[in-house]
Amino acid sequence: IIAFKDYDVGKGIWGSAWVGFKHFKTFFTGMYFGRLLKNTLIINLYMLIFEFPAPILLALMLNELRSRKFKSVVQTVSYLPHFISMVVICGMIVDFCSREGVVTNILVMLGMERTNILVDPKYFRAIYVISGIWQQVGWGSILYLSALSGIDAELYEAASIDGAGRFQKLLHITLPSLVPIIMVLFIMRIGQVM
Repeated sequence: IIAFKDYDVGKGIWGSAWVGFKHFKTFFTGMYFGRLLKNTLIINLYMLIFEFPAPILLALMLNELRSRKFKSVVQTVSYLPHFISMVVICGMIVDFCSREGVVTNILVMLGMERTNILVDPKYFRAIYVISGIWQQVGWGSILYLSALSGIDAELYEAASIDGAGRFQKLLHITLPSLVPIIMVLFIMRIGQVM
């Protein structure tokens, strides 16, 4: 309702003047609308391509680990960024990407020039997507790990008897068993694009 009103805190929601689509017209005809829409679509496309499969890959790799202790340490470390406040995450990104930050030092070792990469707009999308992956990959893998734990062990035993290797089991048992949860989460992720 507030979007269709000229909201005034003193008058409240119901006392504010009704303006209809005024704010929507202002937004859609504004000079920044095209750039905002383009950036939103591009960033979400990058997130679908890079961020969506990351938890699946992490869950598959964790599923292949045999050492329970190492597996639990990796899971805990990968879950931690999800529980850190967004303000702290942004502060860490500023520190990592500063002129003397860890990320900048790694890029310099790879041959790039030392610079503050947060100042350059061409790096924004990559930093945004990579930081999103870093923060959400561990938490996102929980659903896939639970789906992996529901796969019948007899399928793997039968495949072993038939001579299937680890990759064949992954390709013919594990991935097909994950397809339903992948599709549901992909559809939900598409719904968040706009």
